[in-house]
Amino acid sequence: MKLIPLLGLLCLAVSSPAQIFTVPKDSTEPERKRLARFESFQIRGVCGDRDLERLASLGVNTVRGYSIPSVKETCAKLDAAHRVGIKMVVSEWMPHQGKNKGRDGSSWDFDYNTRGESMVESLIAKVEGIGDHPALLMWGLGNEVHLDEPYLRVVNRMSEEIHRRFPHHLTSLTVVNAKEPAIAAIKAFAPDIDVLGVQSYSRGAVRGAIKKTELLWGKPFYMSEFNTNGPWNFGATAWGVPLDEPVAKKVSDLKDCYAAIDASPLCLGSTIFLWGHATTYRPTYFSLLLDPDPNGRPKSSAYDHLLLTPQAEVMIEHFTGSPPKGNRAPVLTNLAFDGGEKARLAQPGEVLTIRFAAEDPDGDPIEFVTWILDSSARKTTRVGGPFAQTSAAHAEIAAPATPGEYLLMTYAHDRRGGASASTVPFKVPVPVTGDVAPTSSAAQP
Repeated sequence: MKLIPLLGLLCLAVSSPAQIFTVPKDSTEPERKRLARFESFQIRGVCGDRDLERLASLGVNTVRGYSIPSVKETCAKLDAAHRVGIKMVVSEWMPHQGKNKGRDGSSWDFDYNTRGESMVESLIAKVEGIGDHPALLMWGLGNEVHLDEPYLRVVNRMSEEIHRRFPHHLTSLTVVNAKEPAIAAIKAFAPDIDVLGVQSYSRGAVRGAIKKTELLWGKPFYMSEFNTNGPWNFGATAWGVPLDEPVAKKVSDLKDCYAAIDASPLCLGSTIFLWGHATTYRPTYFSLLLDPDPNGRPKSSAYDHLLLTPQAEVMIEHFTGSPPKGNRAPVLTNLAFDGGEKARLAQPGEVLTIRFAAEDPDGDPIEFVTWILDSSARKTTRVGGPFAQTSAAHAEIAAPATPGEYLLMTYAHDRRGGASASTVPFKVPVPVTGDVAPTSSAAQP
């Protein structure tokens, strides 16, 4: 099968040096002292704090967390980070003003007007317990919280109390895509914040958010979350399931994102989302690592078995100036059904022929492993597989016997620690009365 040439996309040239950050002239003296460290330090980070030794070896100098489970546990993480020379953005999880939704689908209300002061007291107790730890880079006050006035006023109180106790500690909050009303609200109700965290997905959104933040915020910021396109930017099947993008496009887009981050004189760096195997929706969207089990593993599991993706290699080369040593991940260049779009509607048990293609920068043999996932589930849910452990260019897999919406997900891996993945949606419709499902000797999921 003809392979798609990737030389232009995979020859990851060493990027231009980052702009040197200079503390803005209109900064107050306390702000100047807090920000001075960034004149010799760029955030080269990830979202997630697992496997710190491996991260340090890959050029990462900062990790961003999302909650403070306890002072003891957070101090232990800070100690571990300090041992390997990594800084941490320690973040307090905070709810929305008004309606909130739990992970189990439940809903509940929160009012900062009546409960905000107790949140300030709770956070300050944690701040005092953690103290002036050398691995602490800055405090994060919530993640993508709706920027209502009551929340922002509480955040401002938190920032003021942190600064009163530790004048050299930095405070931050996050905003999605740097929209003008959001930045105006932060300026109006949380002016004590030092650094804005900006969260954008896709090369266009990242570039646009950087320009808007420079113009509207005019103060230091960092890309607290970014990656290539999310499912909200993709095309979709006739039944509304998002498609996936080619791995090579993700590689190219990430390079462009890093170039835009480095070009901004007010940007302190970035923490890419996600260092790990994301199981929300599907692993192929934002995962820098892939787990051999697509359902993922518990947080307590070891990370040495996770597979490094070409997207992770973009980050590594950007941070270190050279490709990962020892092995490069293969790039999946094609994943499709024989029959094209029509094959995405399959009868129960129908045998589907799938076609693979991939390239490996090291010339290693490539194997393909495929699973069938439930595309209607919010978290990755395997309903069949692994199938097609093959180095051939095609394989046959039986569609599920149960009608539903599914994803075919394939890993191309080199058995040396590298892999890339993509997905193709398909559907098994409810049989019309009188239809007879095809029979097959192929294994059922």
